[in-house]
Amino acid sequence: MASNATLPGWFDPLESIVSTVFMMGSFVTIILYFMEVLILVTLRNTVYKGMFYQIFTVGIIVDVFSLVNNYFGCVFPAKGYFQDFYLSMGTFVGQMYLMIAWTARGIQGCTVVALALNRATAVCLPIKHKQIWNSKYIWLVHVFQLGIGLCIGTSLITQNFYWKYERNGIYIQFENQNFRRGFFMSAYVIETIFVACIMIINVTMVIAFRSKYKVRLSTQPHLNQKVMSEKQRQEYNLNIVAGLTCVAEIVYYCYVIYVFGINTSVPTRVFYLLYDVINDIYCGLSGWLLLIYSRSMRAHVTKMMRCPMFGFRRMRIMIPPEQQFASSTNVERDKNTSNRRVPTCGTPC
Repeated sequence: MASNATLPGWFDPLESIVSTVFMMGSFVTIILYFMEVLILVTLRNTVYKGMFYQIFTVGIIVDVFSLVNNYFGCVFPAKGYFQDFYLSMGTFVGQMYLMIAWTARGIQGCTVVALALNRATAVCLPIKHKQIWNSKYIWLVHVFQLGIGLCIGTSLITQNFYWKYERNGIYIQFENQNFRRGFFMSAYVIETIFVACIMIINVTMVIAFRSKYKVRLSTQPHLNQKVMSEKQRQEYNLNIVAGLTCVAEIVYYCYVIYVFGINTSVPTRVFYLLYDVINDIYCGLSGWLLLIYSRSMRAHVTKMMRCPMFGFRRMRIMIPPEQQFASSTNVERDKNTSNRRVPTCGTPC
């Protein structure tokens, strides 16, 4: 990668401001995730029941680990924090950072695909949806969700690394450049597969959802204006979520293509600054979407913030199970669902 000497003078204050802002934002996001995980686990048999929420919960736990790992393994060393400690440990901390980061990225991609499939069956195969996701073989979904990421991360166990000095900070680097090129190209291929699957699944769901909605309007003209307005609002919410999640995936994908395929000589500090920003946004998006588009989650989080222990004890009786996400997908107003970086629709199971 290029030397720090090639960077303009304004990059130093920009790097400092961006890092500080996103560090504060990540701290707030981690607190939010902590509350959401408590809520999801506590109410896993009532309000947040089903395979969708099991996959979702694992996903946001991985997001938290990814955020924390990125700061302790990348941001802090880059800013020169605790440098003596990092150097005294050799490259162990840096290697663990890379292993966890790549493991988490694999799990995140598989989580998105799994959630997309869950929502796709809810829309395209509503009758068989519960049968599919309550099968005795459903544990294979978690094997898929976790397995690919663990394989990616453990492939770095035997590799050697070194700390590269840039300005006042240090950055972990691969010693074997041939392995580095092959590893990054593999990451590009895997990311391409993830994005292709997500786009195909979501396009299919959007088409199926619109088609079923039009058919219901034509076959059930007695639907009142209130129901139609509610459906329009729900579809608008789905479009917002779809746009945000697609943009996040595409931005991440474009970044992977650029730095791992097109321009592999991006300056180290620029590479890690952009990566940190994208990682923070990507890891935090699901939790904030859950908060925005889930009425029950907003109520639970608000209650916990006002009175943490009292709100936690009363979560089980505070919200009826039927009050779910604002983005329902059937006119009969069945139990709603949320979205984790996947623009989908249907009842989770």
